[in-house]
Amino acid sequence: MMKKLNSQQKEEIIKKIREDKPIPDEYRFLIPFETEREYELVYDGKERKEDILADTLSVPFQPIKKFGEVKENQWHNMLIFGENLQALKHLLKLKEKGILRNPDGKIGVKLIYIDPPFATEQEFRGSKGEKAYQDKIAGAEFLEFLRKRLIFLKELLTEDGSIYVHLDWRKGHYVKVLLDEIFGENNFVNDVIWNKGFRGTEAKREYQQAHELIFFYSNSGNYIWNQPRSPYRDADMKRYNKIDKDGKRYALVKRVRTDGTVYYGKTYFNPEGKKANDVIDVAVMAATSGERIDFPTQKPEALLEYFIKASSNEGDIVLDCFAGSGTTGAVAEKLGRKWIMIDSSKLAIYTIQKRMLNLKAEIGNKGKPLKQKPFVLYNAGLYLDSGFIEKMEETDYRKFVLELFGAEPQDNKIKGVKMDGILNNRPIMVFSQKDYLTYDFIEDLHKTIGEGLKDEMYIIAPMSVVRFNEDYVTKGKVRYYILRVPYSIIQKIQDKGYTRSLQPLSKANINQTIESVGFDFIYPPKVECEYYQDKQKGQLEFGKSGDVLVIEIKKFEPVQISKKPVEFEDPMKEALSMVMIDKDYDGKVFDMDYSFFNDEIVKNDFKVIFPKDNAGPKIMIIYLDVLGNERVEVKDIKDFKKK
Repeated sequence: MMKKLNSQQKEEIIKKIREDKPIPDEYRFLIPFETEREYELVYDGKERKEDILADTLSVPFQPIKKFGEVKENQWHNMLIFGENLQALKHLLKLKEKGILRNPDGKIGVKLIYIDPPFATEQEFRGSKGEKAYQDKIAGAEFLEFLRKRLIFLKELLTEDGSIYVHLDWRKGHYVKVLLDEIFGENNFVNDVIWNKGFRGTEAKREYQQAHELIFFYSNSGNYIWNQPRSPYRDADMKRYNKIDKDGKRYALVKRVRTDGTVYYGKTYFNPEGKKANDVIDVAVMAATSGERIDFPTQKPEALLEYFIKASSNEGDIVLDCFAGSGTTGAVAEKLGRKWIMIDSSKLAIYTIQKRMLNLKAEIGNKGKPLKQKPFVLYNAGLYLDSGFIEKMEETDYRKFVLELFGAEPQDNKIKGVKMDGILNNRPIMVFSQKDYLTYDFIEDLHKTIGEGLKDEMYIIAPMSVVRFNEDYVTKGKVRYYILRVPYSIIQKIQDKGYTRSLQPLSKANINQTIESVGFDFIYPPKVECEYYQDKQKGQLEFGKSGDVLVIEIKKFEPVQISKKPVEFEDPMKEALSMVMIDKDYDGKVFDMDYSFFNDEIVKNDFKVIFPKDNAGPKIMIIYLDVLGNERVEVKDIKDFKKK
């Protein structure tokens, strides 16, 4: 029972609040806050659910490339590059518009599987000794990072939908409490153990680690359930040693009645396997497996097959917002489901793109080639370039920029002048992308509508057409705010500074989780290189001939058009994220063959070296900076001169 505060305690709390100082921990559980829960996980920085849903910026999706025939107003699978929280907010808008429609007519996502970073500074070793990942957010920051996304994921689920959250022993038990808060403890279905098998870890004073946890929650009691089955073992087969008159195999199983008496009942052999329990034995993929794509934290297709079959039906929408290597989408495609995948890593996006275009029909990526269903690659929050704004049709332009700033579209007039929407309960005008916004325009606008305005209004305009530097112009009692596109600092709207989601400098940091707020446009970095052929040196194995192609980077400099650019002491060492190569470019699709991270490029004196064997006449090269900007070049094999 909660203790009552005495008058002295009340006075001390009031004093702390007035002085804007933290309230001592001893009062934390004495203040009678009203709550819907009997208990909850309390930590620093935990925000209200309502604020998270309201304040998160929705960033529209910009289509970058279509794979297959994508018909207007018909469903297509979605691969989204961007910060997943903002992308989830936009997906929620698509749900509200009825776009996320399943075959049974229900709107939303039927199944969500996520494998978020595990929030640890401990390093893991992948194949060939590489560091698989090194998470950058720990403790309370990680929990709130994940909680925000779980809140949106619940909103995206259909009433009969389910979510699987894949974690390990480090933060799994904390996240279980958060999941109880968000989805309801009564909607917890299972904790599933993935028994990966003994991997010979170097632990000496602890039990060998051979499993990970997957928490399975439904969105209601009426969730989809298709009983999963697993193969019979040899011991099981020996039990099914009897055959009835219909030729069916069965085993006699000892059972106990409620009165305590014992009897033997028949259990029939099922060709599809026995009912799967909450321990799934799927070994870690062997290096020779057809599905191994050398991506850190890649999960086996057989593991996802269990969840997707059990908790969705054909044609249902499956979502993974920490997509990584794309296993969720690959298995969803093979099982006839629709899919949405989101990731903020360019390496992940190009890995998934290649994977989805080279699928085999069977789980484990075996069997005949599988032609993928149409999908579209989108950018969310970081857009291809600012030039596309000027080229957009007026209707599309207005819709895009209003959504970009979270404004509510609304046609109305003030003293005969057309307004396009409402923002912060104030009128907003979308300025033409083909004219110039000058002091004279605002002067004339104020003369016409100034008396009809309360205190302020907003004008959205492309940065390239604004002919002054101020963020606002004051005329009398009215302040006219200029929202530039792109505009990396949206302090007036969100009361937050913009943060770019950084690309990793090494494979060890591939799953770094840096939360970004806002949007920006991609500005290709300045790159100068020397291209040549050489002979293999050292112990590296570069094909049969020993001939190698070399890209020697002479200059690398990011281009930033921002009020608060990221400062780099040495751009060559700090701003270059990675180089990705398609050694036989077909002129249509970038099919990544090699990827080189900053750490290995710097170590190799800024040389990118790959085998000449099987190189085609055209080679596509993508230079990526840490801000997510790409410089794309297509080189002829003849451009690589012999040394």
